[in-house]
Amino acid sequence: MKLKELKLTNFRNYKEINLEFNPGINIFIGDNGSGKTNILEAIYVLSLTKSGRFGTDFDLIKSGEVSSLIEGIVNFDDYEKKYKLSIDKYSKRVYINSSQIKKISDYIGEFSITSFLPNDIDVIKGSPSIRRNLLNIQIGVLYNNYLSYVNEYNSLLKIRNEYLKRININGMSDSKYLDVINSKMIDVSVKIYYFRFFYISEINKILPSIYKKLSGNSELLIDYQNSLGISEYDELKIREIMQTKYKKNLYKEMMQGMTLIGIHRDDLQLLINQTDSKIYASEGQQRLIVIAYKIAELMVYKKIKKEYPVLLLDDVFSEIDIKRRNNIVKYLKGDIQVIITTTDLEDIETNLVNNAKIFKIKNGEIKIKGGAKCKKKK
Repeated sequence: MKLKELKLTNFRNYKEINLEFNPGINIFIGDNGSGKTNILEAIYVLSLTKSGRFGTDFDLIKSGEVSSLIEGIVNFDDYEKKYKLSIDKYSKRVYINSSQIKKISDYIGEFSITSFLPNDIDVIKGSPSIRRNLLNIQIGVLYNNYLSYVNEYNSLLKIRNEYLKRININGMSDSKYLDVINSKMIDVSVKIYYFRFFYISEINKILPSIYKKLSGNSELLIDYQNSLGISEYDELKIREIMQTKYKKNLYKEMMQGMTLIGIHRDDLQLLINQTDSKIYASEGQQRLIVIAYKIAELMVYKKIKKEYPVLLLDDVFSEIDIKRRNNIVKYLKGDIQVIITTTDLEDIETNLVNNAKIFKIKNGEIKIKGGAKCKKKK
């Protein structure tokens, strides 16, 4: 898939802008704060319906305006689709070919991206919830029914937690009601664990070799740290462990008013040479680890979907030495559409620049290499 066109209306610092992309390499160059990252963010939102940066949906609307619109045309092998996402103070709506899609989970995965954004380093440094969210997004892009299972689980989790709090306050419980909730949570958990174990297994098949090629010597693996303590998918074992733990932890869960085991407690650990990269990897290594993980994500998508997603790279080369920069570039060749931001073209390998469509952002204008320009309306 290739992003052919992007139109923004009242998005971040852009009043109205229309862009046409090269099916290969696209580079946005500009000073920090010029709005180049906002272009990548708009593509990210068009794909995943929410931003990869901090803030709310309403923050995406240009200051002084009441709504924002992102529109894109995406080319597939022998057809194209139009995607649209609108945001106002009260709602967010998504459309494919002018038809509104009621369920967000049915929209995500239609137009797919893989990205490296500045805050992606939080995959290593941040909380488990960041890593769980990343995992959910990655799998959801491949299988949209997965997100339906996650949403169902979260709804059941909320019901169960509220019931645990009521038991603690009232001192009375309906064991049959709790058994029904537990049974439903186990049923949906089995489905979620299947996808998670499968996806992590696919990543781990290629991640070690990718990181070794980028770094030159080290090995990288993902350790899936689930609250059940299992190392591979086994439906019967999952059901047995969850039933046992629900019974064993009931008093403790009543006292705390929350469910203490399940997919909402899982975590990922990125191991470099069998050690925790959060503790033992340097800043440079951590950056390279996340890039390797993103490349693996790209390759797994290609294996399953038989095509590449659009790759977004926000200032990815600025803090990486030339040798490793060139190692990364080797993965960006072929049939991958790449959209890159940078403050300096010297940070990007010459062969990429020579084959790229270059957008220069300055003083409220986006100028395209060759003299054409796309004005930002004020």
